[in-house]
Amino acid sequence: MSLPIHLRSGGLPSWAIRVGAAGALVAVLLWIPTHGSDSLIDTCTTATMLMAAAMSLNLLLGFTGQISLGHSAFFGIGVYTTAIGVTRWGWSPFVTLPVAFAVAFVVGVLVSLPALRIKGVYLALVTLALGLVFPAFVKWPKIEWLTNGSRGLDKTGFKFNKANPTYELFGWNPWGNLRGQNVKPFYFWVGVSIVALVYLVCRGIVKSRMGRSLVAIRDNSTAAAVMGVNLAVTKGIVFGLSAAMCALPGSLSAIRTGTVTPDSALLTVAGSITFLVIMVVGGSGSLWGPVLGAVVYQFIIERTSDWSDPNNIPGAVRPLFSWSDVAPGSGIFALALILLMFFAPFGIVGLWHKAVATVVAVVPRPAGTASVVPQETAQPES
Repeated sequence: MSLPIHLRSGGLPSWAIRVGAAGALVAVLLWIPTHGSDSLIDTCTTATMLMAAAMSLNLLLGFTGQISLGHSAFFGIGVYTTAIGVTRWGWSPFVTLPVAFAVAFVVGVLVSLPALRIKGVYLALVTLALGLVFPAFVKWPKIEWLTNGSRGLDKTGFKFNKANPTYELFGWNPWGNLRGQNVKPFYFWVGVSIVALVYLVCRGIVKSRMGRSLVAIRDNSTAAAVMGVNLAVTKGIVFGLSAAMCALPGSLSAIRTGTVTPDSALLTVAGSITFLVIMVVGGSGSLWGPVLGAVVYQFIIERTSDWSDPNNIPGAVRPLFSWSDVAPGSGIFALALILLMFFAPFGIVGLWHKAVATVVAVVPRPAGTASVVPQETAQPES
């Protein structure tokens, strides 16, 4: 059996692989809005929303170990902050993004207070209650003047018209036609920007001293407290940041669809479950896990969207799914989750790392050796 290829971390081959992967990613991102079909752009924009929401949950659950089944409420805060700001107060949708971030951060910190004393299934029940209450709260008659109750709000996105420029870059326009005919590429780039922002924030936290504190809390909170980690402050900040980042894709949802209703799937507990499953399938505790999980989830949902008609199901799998009257995408993804828990408990990212390890062994960068400067020998006094 041949030994794997040894690759030194931080060496020239390692950086060449990273640069090549980054170049391929940029090429794909540029190809989608410029050459992809409208349906592909819509699918990818939805995937970016799910990526950002799952990444925010991953920071809380994957790295800190605090389970949450109420992130649909934080997503909904972003949705309604943008919708109310645009329709009631005439704000630009871009202005509502930082406002949604701030509002969700405050709510997340307040929700984190019970997490200081409870954990596990009890914390899951508290956050589940938040997810259940939010849709009912926005339909509350006493705030119907603000949220428009169960009827929801419309015209919550950008008001594109013929006066809008096209924002060409050296004669090249990757944003679509902003004069009202095709704005799908524009929304795609907004989604990519939100994903990049959430990823950089998560990476910055995970790679910092605070990130080591999060992992310590996840593994053993008592030992972390003994080592000097302030559990209350750390949990509160992480919960708030996770909630705030989940509000950003919610704002994109309101901007993109132009219509907001409290019964939308991602605003209910089903949305929280979707974010959780995407994170687990992709690989919890991994920065790229939610990204891959969202891509796989959206691909399965789109590919099986018309399988409610047995004639549209490929012949090889038709006997398995022809009995269903609804599209079986969610069921297929749930089955994939069960199989991954048996064969790849660390998700797609863990499976990938395991496969790559059989071919390439990454050698860590050697630790630096401190140079010791010899002290001068003291001369005896004359």
